[in-house]
Amino acid sequence: MSTFTGRPNLIIYCAPSEKSQKTVIDVQFLLEKASNVLMNGAETPILAANSLEKLSFGFQYLRKKPDISKAKVITKVGRDQTFELWQSDVLKVSKWLTYFDEFQELPHQQKMDMLKGIWIIWSRLEKLATIAMTRREKICEENQVFLDIDDCQVVFEMGSLEIDLSWCSKYTFEQLKFFGKPKVEIIDEMIRTMMNLQPSDVELTYMLCQLCLHHVGRRYQGEILEVTDRLQGILADNLHEYYSNRMGVQNYSRRIANMMKINNWVRQGIQQRRAKVELMNIFDVFYVEYSDPEMFVDF
Repeated sequence: MSTFTGRPNLIIYCAPSEKSQKTVIDVQFLLEKASNVLMNGAETPILAANSLEKLSFGFQYLRKKPDISKAKVITKVGRDQTFELWQSDVLKVSKWLTYFDEFQELPHQQKMDMLKGIWIIWSRLEKLATIAMTRREKICEENQVFLDIDDCQVVFEMGSLEIDLSWCSKYTFEQLKFFGKPKVEIIDEMIRTMMNLQPSDVELTYMLCQLCLHHVGRRYQGEILEVTDRLQGILADNLHEYYSNRMGVQNYSRRIANMMKINNWVRQGIQQRRAKVELMNIFDVFYVEYSDPEMFVDF
């Protein structure tokens, strides 16, 4: 199978050592790349009224306009495609965070710890928003999923995508459904709710921030929780300014409620996935381990 973009992965698949029967997935080079991104700062200077709007502009800069005519149709996903997707997500979140001034003022190690804790949940919501937008605008069919991976756009049909897990498990994707599978009706409701909400770029940016900061703060506690609570307060004030001054809206409680409803669905999905993986680990389903396990707690 070819990769999406044809570029080499920064994630290394290492053979088992004498001390362990498990294959190691080495993410050292990917983390070094992400670290450099955070240290170098934003690729494009942006002037904005506040942090939320600056993050929103950064988000727009990182997202490409969907073009189904140029999208690569995929029918199978294996190790290389999975690694490429992870790499794309980690670096996309890293670049996005460089537009968050208050985040960039934090100690570097703290920023890296937070990045490890949010990249998965960030990508879940971002992909949900992309699916909802492409379906609402009739860019793709209701049974299709459209993804933006680096400079490549891909599309696949739900239910017909072959998932090869031979690189990480002795069991097939179908066999692993024994441990539970996503509830299609809940996923469909999430997509419909997002389609009906039609969040603006600023609103979607706030959703991403609230979801990630709440999640990583509760996960790490201590100093990081204090930081995330402070950052959430700043962004909540920015959102109020957006509604009051930019949109001229005073009563926006219903929109906030729907935004938080979607975020809670994503959060619950992460928690359910984590519980399922813990059960799988009891039965030794996977024969891989990660060089930095903190990155994959929510996977």
